[in-house]
Formats: sequence, C-alpha cells, structure tokens
Amino acid sequence: MKNPFILRSPRLIRIVFTVCTLAVLLMAVLNFMSVMFYNATGNDQCAWNTIQNEPKKLLITSVVSGGVAEAAGIREQDLLVKINGAGFNSAAEAQRIIDAVPKGDFATYTVERNGSPLELRVKILKLFNVAFLGFFFLGLGFLIVGFVVVVTKPDGLLQRMFARYSLLAMLLFSFFGSPQQIPQFPWIIHLFRACIIAGRVLAPPLFISFFFHFPVRRKALERRWVLPVLYAVSVLLVGLIIASQMLALPVSVLTLLFIGPYIFYISGLLIFAGSYFRLVAPERRGQLRPILIGIAIGIASAFYIIVLQLRYPFAVFLYPSTFIPGIFVVAVPISFGYSIFRYRLMDIDLIIKRSLIYATITAAIAALYLLIVYGVGSMIAYFLGTEENRLLNIFAFIFIALAFDPIKRRVQEWIDRFFYQERYNYQRALLEFSQELPRQMNLDQILHSILNRISGTMHVDRIAVVLCDETEGCRSVSINIDEACCRFGTAQNGLIALLRNRKQPQPLAFIGDDPELAALDPADKENIRRSGIVLAVPMSLQDRLIGTINVGPKLSGRFYSQEDIDLLSTVASQAAIAIENARLHRSEIEKQRIEEEMNMARLIQQGLLPKSNPVLDRLDISGTSLPALSVGGDYFDFIELAPDKLLVVVADVSGKGMSAALYMSKIQGMIQLAAHMYTTPREMLIHVNRRLYDGIERKSFITMILALFDLQRQEVLFCRAGHNKAIIGTNGTFDHLDSTGIGLGLERGPIFERSLQEITYPLRPDSLFFLYSDGLTEAMDVAEREFGEASITRIIGEHRKESASDIQASVLRAVREFQGEAEQHDDITVVVAKYR
Repeated sequence: MKNPFILRSPRLIRIVFTVCTLAVLLMAVLNFMSVMFYNATGNDQCAWNTIQNEPKKLLITSVVSGGVAEAAGIREQDLLVKINGAGFNSAAEAQRIIDAVPKGDFATYTVERNGSPLELRVKILKLFNVAFLGFFFLGLGFLIVGFVVVVTKPDGLLQRMFARYSLLAMLLFSFFGSPQQIPQFPWIIHLFRACIIAGRVLAPPLFISFFFHFPVRRKALERRWVLPVLYAVSVLLVGLIIASQMLALPVSVLTLLFIGPYIFYISGLLIFAGSYFRLVAPERRGQLRPILIGIAIGIASAFYIIVLQLRYPFAVFLYPSTFIPGIFVVAVPISFGYSIFRYRLMDIDLIIKRSLIYATITAAIAALYLLIVYGVGSMIAYFLGTEENRLLNIFAFIFIALAFDPIKRRVQEWIDRFFYQERYNYQRALLEFSQELPRQMNLDQILHSILNRISGTMHVDRIAVVLCDETEGCRSVSINIDEACCRFGTAQNGLIALLRNRKQPQPLAFIGDDPELAALDPADKENIRRSGIVLAVPMSLQDRLIGTINVGPKLSGRFYSQEDIDLLSTVASQAAIAIENARLHRSEIEKQRIEEEMNMARLIQQGLLPKSNPVLDRLDISGTSLPALSVGGDYFDFIELAPDKLLVVVADVSGKGMSAALYMSKIQGMIQLAAHMYTTPREMLIHVNRRLYDGIERKSFITMILALFDLQRQEVLFCRAGHNKAIIGTNGTFDHLDSTGIGLGLERGPIFERSLQEITYPLRPDSLFFLYSDGLTEAMDVAEREFGEASITRIIGEHRKESASDIQASVLRAVREFQGEAEQHDDITVVVAKYR
C-alpha cells in the first residue's frame, strides 16, 4: 500500500513547494522588516552589565567615543537606574524600554555618579543589525536555489531533500537571534514562534543529512541510529534554549546552546569537504570546487561571528561595522547555486513552459500598452479640451506601438536568458562563433575555437576535432582525448567512410548494441571506446568531407537532444567553410611567399650577371641569360685576369628559387677568388669544390665549365665539371668538347680531382666557341619535344660568318620560335666567342 502522505505527482510537488516557499518567504520578509525597520533594536552606543545583588541597577562599562551616550554626558562606571522614569529588573527590561523609543527621539537616563543622581537626555538610535542581515540573505539564498531545484526536477529524492532544507533554513536564519522583535499581534506571535522552533529543530540535522547524500552517498546512512540521534540532539538543544529563559543556567551551558546550530552546520560542511577529498573522483572535483570554496568562506565567516559575539557581546551596539565580514556566510548558497546551474549538478535543466511565460509577459505588456494609450488619449483630450481629436489619438497610438515593440523584444530576450539559459547559450555561442570565424584565418586558431566554444557551451569535457583530407592527410586537436584515439583509418567500413556516405551526425553511445554499426572497422571501434566519444558530427563542404567533430558525454549525464545535434551540425557547417577558407588563405600566403622569393632570387641572379660584354682586340665575345618564370640557377661571368687573358664561366646550380640564387652568389665569390689564386681552370675548380663541399646540401650540386682565353699564347684552355659540353667550331666544322668531370659538391677529394680533364684549343681566325646551359637544349615546344644539340649546331653553322652577338641572337630567336606557346621552364644561358 502506498503512503498517502508521499507526494507522487510532479505537478502536485511543484504546487506544494511553491505555496510553501511563498508562505515562508512572506513570513521571513515580515520578520525582516520588523527587525530591521519597524521594531528595530534601540541603541544608545554604550554597554551595560548587571551588578551582582543589585538587579535594578546596570553598570555602564563602555561608551562609544563621540557617540550619543558620550554626547549626553554618560561616562563609564556610571550606574543606570531608570529610563524615562521607569525602573527595571534586568538588562532585557531596560532594552525593551529603549526599543519603544522612536528613532531620533530622546530618552531620559537617571544615573548615579559618585553617589549623586543625574538625569541625562540620550538620543536613541536604531541598530542596523549586520549579523542578522547576513543570516537573512543566507537563508534567502538557500530558499531560491532550493525552489529552482525542486521545480526543475520534482521527482528527484535529492532535489526534494534540498528543497525541504531550503525552507527550514529560511525559517532558521530569518528568525535567527530575533525572538523579541516580532510584531505584537497574538496569532502572529504564535506563528512566528512555531517557525522559530521548526527551523531550529529540523534545519540543522537535515543539513547534515543532505551531505550524507551529496555529492556521494556516505556509509553513515547505513547506520539507522545516526539520523534519529541528530534530531534528538537538535530537539534537546532547542529545549534547553527555551528552558534557559526560565532557569539560571551556567554560562558554559548558555555558550554551548548559542553555538549549537553553528556546530551542526560546520559539521555538515566538514562532511562535504571529507567527501570531496576522499570519495569524489578527481575529474569531478572541478564541478564541486566552487562549493568547497564557498564552504571555506562560510565557515570562516561563521567562526568570525561566533568569536566576536562571545568575546564582545556588546560589539553589535558599539561597533556594528565589525560584523560586516559575517555577511560572507552567503557565499555558501551562492556557491551551491553556481555549481548546480553551471555544471548541471543534481541533474538540473529548466523545463518551464516557454509559451506560458511568453503569454503572461505578452498579456502584461498588452495591458500596460492599452493603459498608456488610454492615459495619453485622456491627457490629449484634457489639454486640448476635446474628446474626439482622432488624429492626435492615432499619432499617439503609432508612437506608443513603436516604443513598445523593442521593449517586448528585450523582455523576450531576458526570458530566454533567464529561463532558458541553455537555449540562450546556444544562440549566443552561434552568434559569437559566426563573428569569430571571419576574423580567423589561422587553422590552429579555428580548431581551438571550435573546441572551446563547444566545450564551454555544452559542458563537455571530452571533445576532438579531426581533419581528414585526401590531399593534406589527417590531423586532430582535442581536449582530454589521446591523439592516438583520433586516428581513424580510411577503410571502406571505417568511421570516416560512414560519415562521408551518410552526411549526418552519427550517435556512438551504444556502439556495441547498434546493429548499424556492427560492421564498423574494429580499429575505429576500439578508438571510439577508448576516447569515450558518444557523437560524431561530420564537417562537409559541397559533398566533400573536411573532418569530424567528436564529442564525449555531457557532464550532466544527459543525452544529446535534437537541439544539441542541430547546434553541432550548424557549428560543423560553419567550421568546414572556415577551415577551407583558412587553407585557401594559407595556400595564397604560401604562393605569395614563393613569388616574393622568386622575385628576390631573380634580382640576385640578375645582379650577379655581367652588365656588358668585355671588349678585347682579338676576341669577339657575347653572353646572356634568359631567366625562366621559375628562377633557376644559371650563372655566367667574364673575369679579366690581364689585358690579354679572360676567364669565361658558365654554371648551373641544381634547384630553383632563393636557395639556387644564394648558391650562385657564393659561387661567384669563390670563382673570382680562385681565378686570381690559380693559373689553370682545373686548379680553380678543385679549389672551389673543396670550399663548397662542406657548405652545400647533399642533394644539391653545381655544374660548371671554365674557358681561359690567353690571347698572347693564342690558345684557350677548357675544364668541365659536369656541365654541358661546349661546341667548338674549327675550319667550318663543329665538334663537342671532349673532356670529363663530375659536378661540384658531389665529392670532396681524389675522385673529383681525377675526373677533371683540361683540354687546350689553339685560337685561329675561324675559331668559334659556344658555351650554353641545359635550358637551351632541353627547351620544349607544346608537344614536349626538345630543341636539342643538333638544332644548335645547325643554326651556328648557318650564321658562323656573323658576329658573336648576332649568332647568339639567332640561336635565341630560333629557340623562341620552336617553343611557340609553351612555357619556358628553365633558364637559358648562352656565351659565344669568336677569335678575330
């Protein structure tokens, strides 16, 4: 048989707790107004003490300097005999006489000083009870949090327990230390006394009982005698407090009765602290840390109040500002409320009907709207002296309508923010995210923004953003998920393939029981289990999968609603666009960087080349280099060693861009130095190779050919290090330079030296020497056919009677015609020399 006293219906539970909350709040506010304003305690800014064996006299022991008592002439050690001509039998009776004096009025004190009676007029102030204010807000904080908790989930045992405690806490703290300041009406007196007794008897043990359940269930609950003992001790303490008003109890007992409720509360807070450090899992402590901090502040404030009241009983009258730190006891309910609503403790999620709230607010606004329209219309009629000024009424109607529309929108926004915090957070997150994305072009910033936004909005502590692109490969960023668990394969039955095909979010919480996921790749299944993710949302752009957002369970333990999934899908769509934009931006920056590097390399290359051809009496020589769109490493130079001696250098550095240009500048310096140190091209190349080998990358090398023209001896000495063979023309026939040699930078020692071979040719009137780079012979047309050495030999033969510059121009013109629309992919360098 069901217990008829246990509330079963959530609706009924909400109604009962709402009525109880309103009733308790009403009584607490009435008492608050009585204590703080209507029946506030009188204060004459001096301290009294009873005199043994003389109960009708009070010894004044302390007087506030500059206070009303001192201003009236009262001094320490005076004896207070009467107030307003009325005697008294205790300090409490004397205080009641002062309490009856209105604020700012004067009371006549009859005092004895050195045996002589004096009558002094003392201005009576009203006490601003800071300690009571702190306790009132302590109870109010618990009442508000408890009401929201039970309205949210009325069928929860923990929620109802917390709500019951919040009601009793409000009764306890709002009447704490104020049994004399209640309104003087019989039925209200009895009601307030019942509230005081209920709060003091039930609230302290219920507070400890709550912490036996929260944040974890303690073993003490298994002992059935614990809770009855707590309630029995609480009843005993309250009974002794009531008896103390009729019995003369020792000071030690009275002190214990005074701090009894504090002991209960401090014990409950210590139980929570013990659970936090000993029983709560480390990953959950972050959610409870605000409560722990609030508890520490609350204990310190309560301890401060206890010590202050025990050591200085009259401090509240003499120095009320010293109680201000006691207000910080309100940190306890504030910290509870923050953690409950911030981290969804106790499974809190507001479920107030939005339509009902909107209807209520709309009705209130409509009523106010009609009232103002009526009032404005009446005002116009009054001042203009007519009741039928329709035109002005229409203008007033339009003006007020325009004014009320933004007000209504603001009210609805406030409703969303207050009653639907999660929905409001979603919308705000989307707005902020959409504003952040256009400003972010850095891929890492975008990925971390996604992590932080989703984690902060949806209260998820496990999340990963995985990018899987066919061209750029896979990468991931995550929070509390191992990077190895974010590596999903490219198998046809893998998670990435599944998301690419379905193009919609995929729940993964029940991966072991979902028949649709039975065929999922085992390695991906293991990664999903190890990472703890429960939902994967694809990031797609034009049917192309960019990556996936993988999220773990919510801290509240709730499943992802459709609204959650819609939010994640929207974020994923925006993220896909932002990621693609970031990649395009990065590609554009890289392209711009390469272009700037190429321009710089081209400038360096052009700066290294001779500005003009040398002029010698018996040697006609011309050289040029045509750079390609992508800068290569061609280099040529003319080095005059004497008036009749010229060194011609043609080289090709492997690679392109800035590195090739820098190697060219290095080679220029080395070869010019070697040309003045050594007498033969072979020695020059050996020196350059030895210097170059240690400073060049192993994948790079340089080909070079040197031609030393000695006009006095009428000979030219060639040495080639892996470069194209020069074309030698003698007696109308053309042949290729027949010498060996490997490139510079490939080998440091004897192998390079043995490979080099010098060849000497005599200089005759018909001698022609054609040096070139591979960009000439390997130039291609649109059909990718090479220009070739045969074409070069043919053109030289056809124009051999012409000058060196004309032969050079003919060759370059022919190669350009051969290329046609094809792009030049490599530098073309040509040096032509004719002996005259």
